Amino acid sequence: MAGKITTLLVFLILAGCSVLPHILYKIDVQQGNVVTDEMLDKLKQDMTKSQVRFVLGSPLIVDAFRDDRWDYVYIQREKGDLVEQKRLTIYFKDDRLMQFENQMLYSLHPLVPAAPKTEKIIDKEMETFSEGEQ
Repeated sequence: MAGKITTLLVFLILAGCSVLPHILYKIDVQQGNVVTDEMLDKLKQDMTKSQVRFVLGSPLIVDAFRDDRWDYVYIQREKGDLVEQKRLTIYFKDDRLMQFENQMLYSLHPLVPAAPKTEKIIDKEMETFSEGEQ
């Protein structure tokens, strides 16, 4: 009887992967859109949606209620742990690229330590407004 209970207990512990996370093999997973720095350099204001789609590919998320926003999301996991998470959000106005936000978020234990950074392009009206004040 004690042997059966011990065997059952061992199987339950081994079945719960969260109990022994780094002993069991877990595959490396990359999901979403891969957006490189070269692709981001090609983005220019006033590009059409089809030009943006040609440069970056189809977005992972297109909001059905707001067709003026596209989201490109990328997640990388190694051995089950979140290593890297990136999100690129593109905003359109009258089917033209107005601004984009590039957020690179890292997990608590990244492979290469780096601080989160955000890049933004401000629309032309703001640039001309600030030039007019000077």
